[in-house]
Amino acid sequence: MNRIRAVVRSIEAHEALHRITLDAGEERFVVITLELADEYRVGASVDISFKSTHVALARSLKGELTISNRLEAVVAGVRRSRLLAEIDLRSRAGSFTSLITVDALERTGIQEGDRVTALMKASDLYLSRIREA
Repeated sequence: MNRIRAVVRSIEAHEALHRITLDAGEERFVVITLELADEYRVGASVDISFKSTHVALARSLKGELTISNRLEAVVAGVRRSRLLAEIDLRSRAGSFTSLITVDALERTGIQEGDRVTALMKASDLYLSRIREA
């Protein structure tokens, strides 16, 4: 599971739905959730968690997409097996991984040192509160 440290910047609510905007490094994230505990307030430090399988990658991305979270990243490493490839990424928000098929790796030609755009849907991200010691 990937984790990136962030700070809550805004919370919008409508009925049971919440849209949380967060800053991580110099990147902006958006999380959509149905449940939000009272401890999540503007200014709170949180971890944004997401599965490697929920990180899509694009090379030379142009145009508009409906995906809220886009991070420019550098490919720091590629480990491939027969079916899957684990891509290590470094961004201004932190380091994380993407798990894609080997077919997708070969189709895109992604390799170590490449600049890519990591894409994550707002509904695929989860928050956990950081407990201060």
